[in-house]
Amino acid sequence: MTQIDRISILLPSYNPSDQLLEVLRQVIGQGFRDLILVDDGSADRRLFDEAAGIEGCTICRHEQNQGKGAALKTGMAYFLENRPEGIGLITIDDDGQHLPEDIRKCAEVMAESQSIVLGVRDFSGENVPVKSRIGNRVICAAFRLGIGLRLSDTQTGLRAIPAKYIPSMLAVEGSRFEYETNMLFAVKREGMAIREVPIHTVYLSGNQGTHFRAIQDSLIILLQFVKYALGSLLSSGVDLLMFYLFTRWAPFPVSTRSTVWISTLTARGISSVFNFLYNKNYVFAYKGSDTGRRVLRYCSLCLAVVALSGAFVALASRFIATPLVLTIVKMAVDGTLFLLNYTIQRRWVYKP
Repeated sequence: MTQIDRISILLPSYNPSDQLLEVLRQVIGQGFRDLILVDDGSADRRLFDEAAGIEGCTICRHEQNQGKGAALKTGMAYFLENRPEGIGLITIDDDGQHLPEDIRKCAEVMAESQSIVLGVRDFSGENVPVKSRIGNRVICAAFRLGIGLRLSDTQTGLRAIPAKYIPSMLAVEGSRFEYETNMLFAVKREGMAIREVPIHTVYLSGNQGTHFRAIQDSLIILLQFVKYALGSLLSSGVDLLMFYLFTRWAPFPVSTRSTVWISTLTARGISSVFNFLYNKNYVFAYKGSDTGRRVLRYCSLCLAVVALSGAFVALASRFIATPLVLTIVKMAVDGTLFLLNYTIQRRWVYKP
């Protein structure tokens, strides 16, 4: 048995065109012998009935449409339950956009490296629809800034996943197209090995056959980044409110340097507890057992940021005696430190 024989093809499909059968034949022509086709509640099941007659093709059915993410999970669960000797699986689309030689190339790289492999397209070509080009650039930029994952194509459907990573992928949230984005969040969060392989860029009929809802699903995907900023905004609000209250009712004039330092430390201590718990559980979803080490790293980072923030605000307090104005100055200082603070949290404090 060769490596290709131990790699399954996972193809989720919803109301496919006649191209589906040709895609299956082309994949078989590349030497793949195990095809898992998921019918995601299609109205016409004629093509699936024909596909069932192809040797090595297994049909999994959803009685109602549940979304691409749900279909991928169904296929992954089937693989784990029925392919104990499998090396991994390759997810492809049903419209012929993934050329058979590219599918095999990704499979070979995955088998050799035991990494998640993304088949990435070149979006600079003239045949690429404008909405696809712009959408990819926006989302790739958001990935780089939001979670530090530098990718060329976040929405590719051609993905090779080693068997060892499939249980983690089954635990990823989402049932529609946002699931594929959440998969990449999990890759970064859990420190999975990932590689990119250039593939041909094919768009059929202006990409009209895709079920990706450009506006609605892009919003769903981009909303995933809201939680990364929400925790920092809430923590900043707690910090600024506490600082204002402590300086407002301090027993000494706000221009007193000790008052500024005490207020800064106390406010940051309260907001830091909130921020650590929020980031650990909702932003980075860190599940490691070494929480104590993460706390020490987080506290070290907080002390460094507090020192910088306090130094700048203390300097400003020599010239400003009004609590409200001084709080605004602190807001500007902390806003400047935000990107540095977040980047260090992502790369050091909560690094898998």
